[in-house]
Amino acid sequence: MIFPMPDYPQFSNFPKPPRALLLDFDGVIVESVALKIKAFVDIYADEEQSKLDAIADYQRVHGGVTRGLKFKHFESELFGRTADDARIGELSNDYAQRVYEAVVACPLVPGAVAFLRAAQGKADIHVISGTPVVELENICRRRDLSKYFTSIHGAPVTKREAFRRIVSEYGYQPETTLAIGDATTEWQAARELSIPFLGVVAEPALSPFPASLPVVENLEGLAHKLGFESHPGH
Repeated sequence: MIFPMPDYPQFSNFPKPPRALLLDFDGVIVESVALKIKAFVDIYADEEQSKLDAIADYQRVHGGVTRGLKFKHFESELFGRTADDARIGELSNDYAQRVYEAVVACPLVPGAVAFLRAAQGKADIHVISGTPVVELENICRRRDLSKYFTSIHGAPVTKREAFRRIVSEYGYQPETTLAIGDATTEWQAARELSIPFLGVVAEPALSPFPASLPVVENLEGLAHKLGFESHPGH
């Protein structure tokens, strides 16, 4: 569902169609946000509930941050522990074992495949995620999604670095580019480069974005709204 246009006048200022798309993966293409939140919470299952709630809240807002940085934040800021690289590596490996096959098998965001098919050949489509890049490439391959993407970017490169590299390498202009994501990480990266941004918020009440930012619940009908299709669903 796309929220009513009058509430989000900036939507009309998006490039139609965009020359390039910078897409997050989790929560934009695949329905993996909830399972990743659960994995973080499960790893710390023995901790008090208030800390678990803080972990879930942090993941919802900072979904695009690499898992290693998240664990460093949790260990130092929430639990007051100093974790060395070995400990962070141990936590990250535990997390990877919990989520990898689940992300391969989880549902796609409604409208994702239709959107990718409509945009393919009309825009360069780049995926930028906080997931380790080799893991992300394997997930895309196993899900038969790689064919849609001009490039795939993941950790250890940050979203900010990836956005800058893509824009520089391909020579995109901000006004012809559109970033789509579900977390503040990619929104901030796009804002620094003056790239228009569209938020994906499955639960509007939990939106991490300013009320003025254009958002959609999923990608259904988005190809038409962005000018990739002359009629909805065609």
